[in-house]
Amino acid sequence: MKKLLLSLLVVAFAGNTAEAQYYHLTAASGNPNNINQEDSEYPVGGGLPTNWTSIMAAQQTAGSYSSAQNIPFTFLFNGDTVTTYRASNTGIVTFSQLSSPANNSAGTAVSLSSSTVPDSSVCILGINGSGSNDQVARKTFGTSPNRQEWILFSSYSATGTTGSHWTYWSVVLEETTNNIYIVDQRTAGWTGTVNVGVRVDSATTDEISALSSNSTNAPDRTDNTHQTFIQGTQPDYEMAGVTVNMNPFVALTSAPFTISADFVNNGAATITGADINYSVNGGVATSQTLTGLSIASGASTTLTNGATVWTPSATGTYDIKVWLSNLNGSNSDANTSNDTAMTSVQVVSALTTRYPLFETFTSSTCAPCTPANVQMESVFDVNPGEYSSLKYQMSWPGTGDPYYTTEGGVRRSFYAINSVPRVEIDGGWDNNGSSVTQAVFDQYQNVPAFVEMDATFSRFSKTVETTIEITPLADVTSNNLALFAVIYSHRDTANVKSNGETEFINVVKKMMPSSSGKSIASLTSGTAVTHTLSYTFNGNYVLPPNAQSPANLNFEHTVEDFGNLGVIAWIQDMSTKEIFQSVNATYTIGQFENELASNLNIYPNPATDFITVEGNFEGTATVKLISLLGQEIQGFESELSAGNSLRIPTEGLAKGSYLVVVSKEGTTHAEPVVVR
Repeated sequence: MKKLLLSLLVVAFAGNTAEAQYYHLTAASGNPNNINQEDSEYPVGGGLPTNWTSIMAAQQTAGSYSSAQNIPFTFLFNGDTVTTYRASNTGIVTFSQLSSPANNSAGTAVSLSSSTVPDSSVCILGINGSGSNDQVARKTFGTSPNRQEWILFSSYSATGTTGSHWTYWSVVLEETTNNIYIVDQRTAGWTGTVNVGVRVDSATTDEISALSSNSTNAPDRTDNTHQTFIQGTQPDYEMAGVTVNMNPFVALTSAPFTISADFVNNGAATITGADINYSVNGGVATSQTLTGLSIASGASTTLTNGATVWTPSATGTYDIKVWLSNLNGSNSDANTSNDTAMTSVQVVSALTTRYPLFETFTSSTCAPCTPANVQMESVFDVNPGEYSSLKYQMSWPGTGDPYYTTEGGVRRSFYAINSVPRVEIDGGWDNNGSSVTQAVFDQYQNVPAFVEMDATFSRFSKTVETTIEITPLADVTSNNLALFAVIYSHRDTANVKSNGETEFINVVKKMMPSSSGKSIASLTSGTAVTHTLSYTFNGNYVLPPNAQSPANLNFEHTVEDFGNLGVIAWIQDMSTKEIFQSVNATYTIGQFENELASNLNIYPNPATDFITVEGNFEGTATVKLISLLGQEIQGFESELSAGNSLRIPTEGLAKGSYLVVVSKEGTTHAEPVVVR
């Protein structure tokens, strides 16, 4: 009996030893398992949703702990059930029941084995809550049995860093899996490092040292990364599927397709061989044995099933799954819950040309904006007619640009722009304009497009009207679509400030109907829709002194030349920010120009001695005789109201064809005439 009891004790001790440790996986993008889908990484009380609960106010004594917080589900830490946690303002979440656990009050990036760090804790060491916005907040996401408890260190300071900066991190506890995640969410003005990980006791830690933040200042989850900490011993064989490398929309005419996927080795053993398998819509798996691999623990790789290509039988939606089996011969994957990469592909009859939209945030008071704009225009010059480009003049640095608009400010906030020059390409590339190269241009132009857009616009006096036709080649099921149409000036020259620029290209003047665009319904493949938008500029031209007193479009405008306006339109998913297509509208004789033409009479044609121009409208018109080479032969200002006419002498002119061009308040009509 004593021998049996001794054996049971040995087994129990061995079991506890196996649990008395953690191991971590390679960093992954986004939020863990995408249960938290919020895009509101803001200070508590300054934009963070109100259903977060603050558990520690700002500017508490360094090393202070919150009160005990109940975990809303069963959670095991190091194999033992824990029901509460406390958070310190030095980046610690502890399950310790000591009345005064260690608190790393210096807030420095010490090792997790340091005596200043408490046992039974999760740590982000090197941050502190000394600032006026720095709080700790909590919120539970998801539904049972897959909930997550988020503990957010909001708008925190980096210990030892001076100047304006902030950094946002969260500790996440996950129901059922008992995994612990550390999420890098948002950072600005700081380039330091932290030590993160899990401490069981001073001898048992799983630590990632000198971890840099990979996030930007964007207040959404698209730039987030997370570290995963798992209880137990790392298995030898655990290959996780990450993503299937196939565009979500492909053309049937481009078949067949080769299937590949990205994987990460979460196991301890180096993978030298495996079978790669894929299935379509749950059908029979297609497999290929891969040899000669060398995928080290923690490494990522792309693997391809090149033996059998996939040819879809018809258009439609297909679900594709890719996974590995028979690791290093015959070993099974230790975690089948994450071994499969999956995607949904919509096969359409054909794709169309993409016209990427470049949205530039710039200012005539920004010295780096000058070379950035020059670089961008040099790329545009060798790609004529293959893109759309708009420039939002901004309100900084200094007093900002005279052509700043509040609508441009809204667009800046939409993209969380905090510096100029800055460029967004199709809502997905966020960088300095100096980094726009032909390779970057090609990258975005080569993204498959499945929406066609055609647009025309006309203008009369101060009114611009555009008609946009949208033809989807595939279903676009998003419920967050918006159509934008922007009136812009091809070239401005009056807006000269401090950066040396004297010419400003494609400057935004007005967004139609507003900076929010026009909400539109989801799109159905093959069903075209048409939208018409118009805007009338008010009052007279003004050049504000700077951005501190921008033009009020209710009674003034900044249009230097109404004959120099254009319209660019695009469709965007307001949730993901993805732009599906853009179009630079073609000028056409619309109803306003037809009104001008219908009130003109130009004769005789052919002409010998003179051409008579009669009109029937109020106000002064500009009349020009222009050669077909674009040279102005004669020009006049004339009242062409009822009963008045203008004679253009043609004696001495070379025989041939000319244009009589009549312009009135921004609308132009050109009529060909022949001189004999």
